[in-house]
Amino acid sequence: MLRNSLMTAGILLVGASAFAQQNAANRVQPVTGPIRNAGVYHLNTGTWTRHATQANLGADIIYNNTCNSVYYSGFSGDTFGDEGRLPSPSGPNNLNNKPGCTASYLIDGVQIGYCTDQTTGNYTLSFFESKAGCTTSIGITPTATYTLALGTQLPAAAVVGTANCWVVTIDAAGGIANFTMQADGDGTYGGGVDTFMWTMSSTAAGSNTGPLIAGDPNLCLGYDGTKWDPTVNYLEDGTGMGTQNSFYTEGGPTAAGCYWFGTAIPMASFWLELNANACVPTEPGVAFCSGDGTATACPCGNVGGAGRGCASSVDPTGARLGAAGTASLAADSVVLTGGGMPNSNALYFQGTLRLNTGLGTVFGDGLRCAGGTITRLGTKTNVAGTSSYPVGADLAVSVRGAITAPGTRTYQTWYRNAAAFCTASTFNLTNGYEITWAP
Repeated sequence: MLRNSLMTAGILLVGASAFAQQNAANRVQPVTGPIRNAGVYHLNTGTWTRHATQANLGADIIYNNTCNSVYYSGFSGDTFGDEGRLPSPSGPNNLNNKPGCTASYLIDGVQIGYCTDQTTGNYTLSFFESKAGCTTSIGITPTATYTLALGTQLPAAAVVGTANCWVVTIDAAGGIANFTMQADGDGTYGGGVDTFMWTMSSTAAGSNTGPLIAGDPNLCLGYDGTKWDPTVNYLEDGTGMGTQNSFYTEGGPTAAGCYWFGTAIPMASFWLELNANACVPTEPGVAFCSGDGTATACPCGNVGGAGRGCASSVDPTGARLGAAGTASLAADSVVLTGGGMPNSNALYFQGTLRLNTGLGTVFGDGLRCAGGTITRLGTKTNVAGTSSYPVGADLAVSVRGAITAPGTRTYQTWYRNAAAFCTASTFNLTNGYEITWAP
């Protein structure tokens, strides 16, 4: 069940049974070339990380419908609506379903698959938190909507008339791009609508722009490739928990209603992955000295997001330092992780106190938060804006920091940001982070 959907294979879907309500088989097109991984488009910065995968975002896949995609369906001016389910702790546990671990999820990444033979036009996605599949979305306010331009924010065809197919991950982390959806529609399973609905449409001309069709239950299970796979492997394809062999069409020339791909066709829905930091373990410390206006003012009004450092040239919400693991000198498993930085060097360092009573002082384009006796833990190179200490053969944080007795230490990450931004300095910092070490 390893991911094979970026290859072309399969049989051509033809005939009047492609849709139940009317003969619309011409809407279903075979994928005739490779499905390319375009990488990650970062909504908040308008930049690309080419050929990157979901794992680079540091988030979990909580919905996965990507199995065995060999066809796509053209919009032809219509809006398509499809459904899925984000599991709650009260969800069922069977062959195609697993319980979730929280009542709601902060979605910070969306992956779509589509084909187009056009060089211009928009592609619009909308998400509805609690919505039954195969029902209208007209007049209902979505939880989130993204309108993306072909050719800049999404790859387009090289030449008009020749279809190219892509998989694109949309990084919605930080800022106002991420959004929250309740698990099972209302936080619990049963007693109401347990699915979310998502719609998609395009202004691109012609009939050859539309989503990849995916989800073959003969090859993949519903929870494969998600946080709840018995053995978590994000390279596995899934068929999407809660999705059905149907979708809704409206808002265009096709008669509004519920359609499906025929009883003999296992491909049930449209390509979609959703990413979230699902049920992250409790951090071993607390953040402080943020550049969000609650501490010393950032040097040139470059205010960052809540709990993060001052804004930088690559992220208007600033960089964040967090941690995971157990802060025990006898069993130290702490890992410090910084995110939202340029792909440059990042120095992780330890202090013995909160500088300026925790408010910090201006330093470069940001705030210096960790003070007292400083110990350099290690320098890392950011990939997709993220790095961690320790990794591999690095000494544990408590060992490298020479902590020999229980007590409190402060931590921060300095990173190089050479672009012309804010002050003449070429560096910035994350928020501060404080850990109280146990025996």
